[in-house]
Amino acid sequence: MRHRVSRREFMKIAALSTAALAVPPARRTVAAPAVGTLNYAEAGDFSAFNPWRFEAVNTNMHNQLFDRLTWKDDRGRVHLQLAEAYEPARDGTSARIKLRQDAKWHDGKPIVAQDFVNMHGYTKDTSLLAKELGIRKTRDLLAPVKDVQAVDQYTLVFTFNGQVPYFTEILDYFWAIRIDDPNDPALMRKVPVGSGPFKFIHWVPNQYARFVRNPDYYVKGKPTIDTFMFRRLDRPETLVANLQSGAVHGIFVSNPADVQQLRADRNITVASTPHPGSVFPVMLNVRKSPLDRKQVRQALSYAMNRVEMAQKAFFGVSQPISTMFFSPTSLGYREDLAKAYPFDLDRAGRLMEEAGVRNAEFNTIVTPRWPQMKLFTLIWQADLAKIGIKLNVAEVEQAQFLASGNDASLRGLDMIPWVVGRTTRDPAIFFGTQITHRGGRTAKHGWVNDELEKLVAEGAAEINTAKRRSIYQRANEIIVEEVPMIHVANDPRIWAWSTKVKGMTTDLVGDLTMVDATLQS
Repeated sequence: MRHRVSRREFMKIAALSTAALAVPPARRTVAAPAVGTLNYAEAGDFSAFNPWRFEAVNTNMHNQLFDRLTWKDDRGRVHLQLAEAYEPARDGTSARIKLRQDAKWHDGKPIVAQDFVNMHGYTKDTSLLAKELGIRKTRDLLAPVKDVQAVDQYTLVFTFNGQVPYFTEILDYFWAIRIDDPNDPALMRKVPVGSGPFKFIHWVPNQYARFVRNPDYYVKGKPTIDTFMFRRLDRPETLVANLQSGAVHGIFVSNPADVQQLRADRNITVASTPHPGSVFPVMLNVRKSPLDRKQVRQALSYAMNRVEMAQKAFFGVSQPISTMFFSPTSLGYREDLAKAYPFDLDRAGRLMEEAGVRNAEFNTIVTPRWPQMKLFTLIWQADLAKIGIKLNVAEVEQAQFLASGNDASLRGLDMIPWVVGRTTRDPAIFFGTQITHRGGRTAKHGWVNDELEKLVAEGAAEINTAKRRSIYQRANEIIVEEVPMIHVANDPRIWAWSTKVKGMTTDLVGDLTMVDATLQS
């Protein structure tokens, strides 16, 4: 029986939401004049500038270029940004948002309510949905939102399909964008128009993207840095050398093997955050035999020595896991599922025999962008060989790797290591954005599970916390038992900065925020 929320219970929830959103906008203080160029580097190349993609390879530029209605800091506190005020309806089926009137797009146009109506319209546009993965992700994220209306120039009303207990989490991913060219929803043909503290000037593939201070930013005196250079290095092993030589001021540490060396350098500060809840799974092509058999998938999971991988491939900075809901803070967490597949080659061999599979051979690829992928895959390769399973591992450049992973059939591969985020957020957010972990008819790699899809819909509409916990724990159980993907380890994000850089922070999504950053001479 569906839980019916009493008026008292709902008003309590609404009051908590309102209190959380009552954090005032940033004060309009006057800071020192902007100064300097901050050089920041990551490995890889740009694949899309649309922040709705939520892709790990580009996320650290999102908060510099785009703003949101509201956002959560790394402690989970809600802050107003493009919104001036937020008010949930008493019955919980809608919310009214008042926009600030001094915010502008980077081309000088005012940001108005109709812009957000247009954004919601992107998620209904079949042409855009067919062209851009990010539009599909945001469509799923906004599934509880029935309609978005502009009451007047600066007032929005979000109408829900039911009571939505996690609406502020949705807004945390709803970056304000404009798709001025319907043939370019990835925002790659022209530099995208944003509203954030930095303006995008130009970019060169495989080299850099250049951002300059937005002089019309509504937080006066911010940002305090003139220019932000997002540099791309095609060889991850050169990141540390560039930082230590002073060629760049900060790096995203893609190889956890570098952490110890960086911490020993007195001129460098190492910072990390577990908040995005990123994990490394191996995505299985369930459309291919023998991976269409559950016993085979379970055997492959038992053959994975996650403890050794966490120490040798992740250098002790990650923890071994068997599920995406590895954190006790998640509604979907169950202790017995967190490490449900202990390393057991004998059991793996028996399961393969029961499935009637002998001398199996599988193909996969890895990319230098995530060196730990290659390391843990080679450990797995050696163990699988002990039970007569051959795993072929090829290393490819990042564009080919991403294209294969985003293809429904993995371009013919049997499996591919991947990175998935938002596992520590509300499970409705996780399932709303991660089609890799869904079991519907459009499931990315061929795994279909009607019970999971039913649970996902129920959990997003249920407001009672205890019932939501039960729903998501069952969803977790299904995925762990069916093994449509094999989870390996979590992936804390790690940065290293010159001690000259101060004020660099992250949001709850796990992305950098540079609006308060300073650069000392």
